[in-house]
Amino acid sequence: MIETYGSWVLMVFNLSAMILAGKKLWWSWLVAVVGEVMWTFYGFYTEQYGFFVFGFIFGAVYLRNAYQWKNDRVYEEEVTIS
Repeated sequence: MIETYGSWVLMVFNLSAMILAGKKLWWSWLVAVVGEVMWTFYGFYTEQYGFFVFGFIFGAVYLRNAYQWKNDRVYEEEVTIS
């Protein structure tokens, strides 16, 4: 069952994260990281190791984006307040 529907469920999850990112919510990248963790497990379970590797790579990029967006937002709030 995971092989049949798993990739579709994960795709919808990641698409939701991208829609949230389009709304400029910094935590949307954390939602995407959760999706990548699920892709990593999916890749391992189905023996599709490309998903396994790219789950780690994309997860690292998403964590970086979350960190940068969070810091940029703090900077913007400091500039607005000053």
